[in-house]
Amino acid sequence: MGTKHWLDKKPETIKDWLGLACLCIAFYMLAGQVGAFLHWGGTLLQLAAPFGWAVVLAYVLDTLVRPIHHTLFHNRPGLRWAAILIAYLLAGLAVFLLIWLIVPQILASVTAFFVHLPGYVTNMQQVLWNWQDQYGIDLRPVVAALENYEQWLLGLSGLLTGWAPGLVSTLGSLAASTTQWFIILAGSIFMLGDKDHLLHQLRLLVRAFLPRRAARSTLKLCRFANQTFAGFFFGKIVASALIGLALCAVMSLLGLSFAPLISVLVAFANLIPIFGMYIGALPGLIILLFVNPVQALVFLVLVILLQQLDIHLLAPRVLGHASGLSAFWVLFAIVGGAWLWGPAGMVLGVPAFATVYGVVRGLIYDLLAQRSAAEAAASYPGPAPEETPEEETPPPDPDRELTHVG
Repeated sequence: MGTKHWLDKKPETIKDWLGLACLCIAFYMLAGQVGAFLHWGGTLLQLAAPFGWAVVLAYVLDTLVRPIHHTLFHNRPGLRWAAILIAYLLAGLAVFLLIWLIVPQILASVTAFFVHLPGYVTNMQQVLWNWQDQYGIDLRPVVAALENYEQWLLGLSGLLTGWAPGLVSTLGSLAASTTQWFIILAGSIFMLGDKDHLLHQLRLLVRAFLPRRAARSTLKLCRFANQTFAGFFFGKIVASALIGLALCAVMSLLGLSFAPLISVLVAFANLIPIFGMYIGALPGLIILLFVNPVQALVFLVLVILLQQLDIHLLAPRVLGHASGLSAFWVLFAIVGGAWLWGPAGMVLGVPAFATVYGVVRGLIYDLLAQRSAAEAAASYPGPAPEETPEEETPPPDPDRELTHVG
């Protein structure tokens, strides 16, 4: 009979009881230091935060490094540093153009809107009175609500005033943490430069600490998730940038007001699948309604046309089938992501759900294949059993018979 495990043994000797008492004391002392452990864990997370952001930055920029390295340098290992440099220059140029060209125009548009807001409100009220006279619709509550626009502005001002200190402190801390920005930038550059070696080390760790089948499944899942997230985000960023540029150009040609402000809102909101363009267009539609209802109508038609262009031309060519989801599951992923993580979840929900969906679909297909194989094996009778041949009587030996008879 095998010896019991030490946890299953009943304490009998003084040594056993002494060891049990020491364990209880150690557990009590550790329980009293839970706060210290949590504090240490928070400190470690703060130290690791710049490296986490470096991983995010490297992952995002790798979507630029790979096509640049493949197209311009034909995947030559010695020229990967040049692809990394070009990717960082392009990213820096995009940020510079956004700050230098777009932000001043957005601020000018916002300032002009609030300066001319009383005139916009008066024009809108006149349009509502005309609609009431022509169509017999009672629009007096809407007109009365517009007369209280100053109270709405006071409420909005109070809300922004409440948010301002926290926003200023956050921006100040980000601007002051030069060391963290340096760590993020340097860490992302080193990760991109040593990408193959780092990935090889991670694969070795997975194979070393996990069983062979679990390691193979984990690496397969990581590859699938990487393809889904990289394809989705790269495609949506490119498509959203093209949509924003096209909208700004067409609005400027048509003479619509606040083209830069509205185009930026639509471009950023278009990162959300299916409904993103309409969510970003809603504030622009409200703004243009105050300016001129005809401009609002033209803008609405323009957004519908761009949405169709995005669905039927840009998405298949730029985004491809990165998500692999039907429209119903995309809607489910957006709603679920918004419920879990808010606005960021509306963007992250689709590739995350696509990864889970692909894994579950693979498991279902494997189970169905196994069941089909088992049912086929059970229904197939198999080869007929070989019949045992009867023993043949050897022919009589005449000499033996003669001898026996004699």
